[in-house]
Amino acid sequence: MAFRDEGPVSLATVPRRAERVEVSRVGGQLLATTPDGALHSFEHDDGELSDVGERIVALADGQRSVGQIAQAVVAEFDVPQDVAERDVLAFIQTLVSKRILSV
Repeated sequence: MAFRDEGPVSLATVPRRAERVEVSRVGGQLLATTPDGALHSFEHDDGELSDVGERIVALADGQRSVGQIAQAVVAEFDVPQDVAERDVLAFIQTLVSKRILSV
């Protein structure tokens, strides 16, 4: 599957874990290892674990669109739809550019 890391991801995009990316929970924290050996965690800028980030990674299963993932975030974390859409789009674009997710 080809990576797309240029241009914006849309609400209709269906992201999935990229090939050869391993995701596992270690010490209560979700970690992703990419083929280049990089280890990625899903934290806020202050280093605190991001439950929302981890949930987005779990929902990016190749079955749900970005819009559907945003709807799940709204339902599970009680955030406004426009905020969820904006933040989920940006986060998934970041994960695609880091080759954790593919589209």
